[in-house]
Amino acid sequence: MKPFNSIVLILVSLLTVTTSCNNKKTYSDRLKDERKAIDHFIAKNNLEILKDFPSDKRFGKDEFYKDPYTGVYFNIVEYGDTTIKPLWREKVYIRFSGLHYFATSDTILYTNYQSTFPEELEYYGAVTSITISAYSSINTGWAVPLSYVGHRGKVKLIVPFESGSSYDQSQYTPTYYEQVEYRFENQW
Repeated sequence: MKPFNSIVLILVSLLTVTTSCNNKKTYSDRLKDERKAIDHFIAKNNLEILKDFPSDKRFGKDEFYKDPYTGVYFNIVEYGDTTIKPLWREKVYIRFSGLHYFATSDTILYTNYQSTFPEELEYYGAVTSITISAYSSINTGWAVPLSYVGHRGKVKLIVPFESGSSYDQSQYTPTYYEQVEYRFENQW
């Protein structure tokens, strides 16, 4: 009787382990879910995705350019002062409003405009070479439009979770920002 109980226990354990493993989503599944969520968000909001960056540098209200390297979508609302370029290791302060986790049931729109401290990026090198400081909350998607806009530039963003904050990455959720504003440290 004892060997029979052991065999049954082993079979039940194996069955439990195999069925529980089948319920886990793979990374590929998460990417497909994200793609569907972004496509749905774009369609629901009647956004137009541009294949090329506008030659006149003007964006319509609902036009977004998709960065081919990161998959981050952006719409430049205001260019700011493009004659001012960030200096080596200069801090770029980020203020945002209308952060929406559109692939979840969360309906809250988040902002950091009332926060005492803005988020920060640290600039290294030429305009196209940006490195993000190692802050856990930093969203690398914020850096994508920085090479196009200047001091006090404003953009709208759709950020895939891979380019999002550590929270976005851990939750596999893309985000939408109604406004992200950049301020260069030495221009206050």
